[in-house]
Amino acid sequence: MRWIVFFLSSIAMAAPCTTANKTCMEKVPMPGERYLLVYRSQPLTERATNVERVFVLVHGLQRDGESYFKSAIDAAKDSHELGRTLVIAPQFHAVDGTCKDKPEAGEVIFACRGWSDGVATKEASLSSFEALDRVLRMVANKDLFPSLKEIVIAGHSAGGQFVQRYAATNRIDGTVIVPLRYVVANPSSYLYLESWRPVDNPGASCPQFNRYKYGLDGLTGYEAETGVAAIKANYPRRAVTYLLGELDTTPEHSMDTTCPAMAQGPNRRQRGMTYFERLNQTFHSSHKILSVPGCGHSGGCMYRSANGRLAVFGK
Repeated sequence: MRWIVFFLSSIAMAAPCTTANKTCMEKVPMPGERYLLVYRSQPLTERATNVERVFVLVHGLQRDGESYFKSAIDAAKDSHELGRTLVIAPQFHAVDGTCKDKPEAGEVIFACRGWSDGVATKEASLSSFEALDRVLRMVANKDLFPSLKEIVIAGHSAGGQFVQRYAATNRIDGTVIVPLRYVVANPSSYLYLESWRPVDNPGASCPQFNRYKYGLDGLTGYEAETGVAAIKANYPRRAVTYLLGELDTTPEHSMDTTCPAMAQGPNRRQRGMTYFERLNQTFHSSHKILSVPGCGHSGGCMYRSANGRLAVFGK
């Protein structure tokens, strides 16, 4: 009997997988007998009693899941939380437009100009938001992870855009067995729930300023299935924290300079502060905001900072 207890404990406390290569990758089943590749610190289908939190970190514009997996692992180590945290970094590959990834046979691909917004196209018919839904349903499983208490979904830059829109439009929040929290770091733009912008008459010079991904006009696919009314009702009540780098005030690192984005403010930091303040005033949201001293546009800096670790791990 003692041998059985020791054996089960050794499985539950197996050393985390922390190397950003194929040894720490897993295939998550997707529609059409395809799969999504994710980096993960522990197997997603093996029972682990130590896991209290799932930390999903979404990569940025370069679709470099390996870099974000490393940043997430480092942040968990810095917080002494790796032993209790299942780290996941999904890999959203794209091959159209300017995206020239080299996915494996059977791997699902996403739209180059749509993966960060959950938009599907004729060439890439699966929404990245639906793909994440499937990952979350897999891990929100008390049979596999009986100690699980929460799932934290975070992203930086284009990944921050992904998480902000996913937090607003997903239909899985409230249907899984543990709470979801969202951490949005330094996105170039935000999904507004209204037509107001911090500039006068934005539609005069930018007729498309309120179309999705910047506003709620013209919803399609996944977002349209959720609907405008549900988005407006749900998003302000969800557990969202905005992380803004104090030094992220320049247009470097491919900041969105299109007219719908510029209608939201001159730089990423100002856009985030304005969005947060307006959402609180108009929709009385329960969201939080944290400034990160010394950080510009760097996911590693943001999530390894004291306030980044506070937002994810509560410490």
